[in-house]
Amino acid sequence: MSRVSKHDALAATLAYADVFDYSLTRQELALWFLFYPVAAAGIPKNKRRQENKWKIAERAGRWLSRVPTIQLVGVTGGLAMNNAGKRDDIDLFFIVADGSLWVSRMLATLLMDSLGLRRHPDDTSVADKVCLNMFMTAGATSLPQSDRDCFSAHEVLQMQPLFTRGDTYKRFLRSNTWVKTYLPNAWEERNHESRIMNHGTQEQKIMILSLLEPFAKRIQLWYMRKHRTTEVITDTTLRFHPRDARVWVKRKLAARLRRSHIPLDKVFYAR
Repeated sequence: MSRVSKHDALAATLAYADVFDYSLTRQELALWFLFYPVAAAGIPKNKRRQENKWKIAERAGRWLSRVPTIQLVGVTGGLAMNNAGKRDDIDLFFIVADGSLWVSRMLATLLMDSLGLRRHPDDTSVADKVCLNMFMTAGATSLPQSDRDCFSAHEVLQMQPLFTRGDTYKRFLRSNTWVKTYLPNAWEERNHESRIMNHGTQEQKIMILSLLEPFAKRIQLWYMRKHRTTEVITDTTLRFHPRDARVWVKRKLAARLRRSHIPLDKVFYAR
């Protein structure tokens, strides 16, 4: 595969961070350096901790861990990089037991609603609200070929798990080894870290809840029929993003790369 030079990879790494108005420390530059392994300068510290948002996310994670079918909950988006704005919501990513996609979402929605934490589609103020962005089943966590780009590689490796059952997080990483092409240093760091809390599986409860899957699917699709916009719905994935970030990230990155005469495709699609 053709790659950009190391010099251009450095420029592209800085350009990608600049899209998000994010100033990389020396350690973060080593971690998120595109395409090339570089000597690590130590594990990056959380320089933008944003304690209040993390407390809300961790509270949500504790409650969501009580749903037996939910195998992993992770923080994505700006907060995962401690780069969220004060008015931003909190994006959550889920891996759920096979055969429980809709019942898991239903229970997560009801739980976050009961706690007053969930972001609703018609909310005008979303600050510190929890957005249930994406659900994947445990047996199908490998991103499709069409999504395998620089943006998704960052999303996979920037995600910060709040909790995981068994080795769900490790299996998620192993099913997306393609991200190593883009971010070899972040891959090595995430693949070897062991700071995630483990929760045991509850097979009997999962089997019982899975019996509600057809009902949960019908009732949610019925409710959504008048509200459908850009959602992605398959047998193994539910994706609810009010705005497709990939589109504007790609546009802004292209503008920055043009200044350095670096072709977008060689960075965004690694070809």
